[in-house]
Amino acid sequence: MTGYLNDPELGRIIVTLRRGMRNVRFGRKQDGLLYIHAPAHATLSQLQMVIDQNRAQLRQLHKPAGVQFYIGQEIPCFRYKVVITSQDKMPGQYLLQWDNQATLTLSVYHDIDLTQYDAQRSLSHALSLSAGRIAPTLLLPYARQVAHELGLSPKGLEVGRGMRKLGHCTAQGVIQLSRNLMFLPEPLVRYVICHELAHLTHLDHSPAFHRLLGSYLGGNEAQLEAQLRAFVWPILR
Repeated sequence: MTGYLNDPELGRIIVTLRRGMRNVRFGRKQDGLLYIHAPAHATLSQLQMVIDQNRAQLRQLHKPAGVQFYIGQEIPCFRYKVVITSQDKMPGQYLLQWDNQATLTLSVYHDIDLTQYDAQRSLSHALSLSAGRIAPTLLLPYARQVAHELGLSPKGLEVGRGMRKLGHCTAQGVIQLSRNLMFLPEPLVRYVICHELAHLTHLDHSPAFHRLLGSYLGGNEAQLEAQLRAFVWPILR
C-alpha cells in the first residue's frame, strides 16, 4: 500500500507499507521526493517517530523538486515558449491556446496554489501532453534535418511519451523521441537526436559508438552530456 505524509519541513513523503519487511528504509527519488518503506503493520505515529528520529539525515536527502510555476511566467522551450496566465471562467480547468506557432498560453484558474505539489504535478502533466501535440510540427522536422545533414535515413521518426527516457532507436531503425525534449534548449535536443542516430550504426554504447557520436557532435559529446545531466527541468518528470 502506498500513500503520502506531509511534513511541514520536508514536504510530501511517499510512504509504502510492505508485507514481510522488518525494518524501515528511506531515501530520495530522482524527482527530489523523499520516500519511506516500512512494515505493513506500521502506524502513523510510528512513521512520524521514524521521521523525527532521522530528521537530520532526511534533511540532507531532501531536495526541492526543481520546478516553480507562477502567473506571468514564461518558460523557454524548443523553438517556442509557454506563458502561464490566470483565468476565472472554468474552475479546476486549464485553458490552452497555441498562438502564431511560437507561443503556448496556458491559463490556470485564478485561485490555484501553484506552490502545492498536486498543482505542480497536474500542470506539468498538462504541459507535457501539450508538448506531445506540438512535437510533430517542430521536433520531428528538426530531427529529419539533422539526419539529412549527417547523411542518415532512419526508417521512421516518432514522438514518444517517455518521461525520463528521452530517446530510443529500435532494431528496425525507427527513432522515438520523447515529447519532453521540447523543454530542452536546441543544442541538447540535437545531442539526443544525434545519440539515437548513432544507434543506427551501433545499437550498443561501445567505444565505436562514442567515436561515431563524437564525430556527429564535433567532439562535444562529454560537454553536452554534462549539460543534459545538469539541466533543471521546468516541469516535474
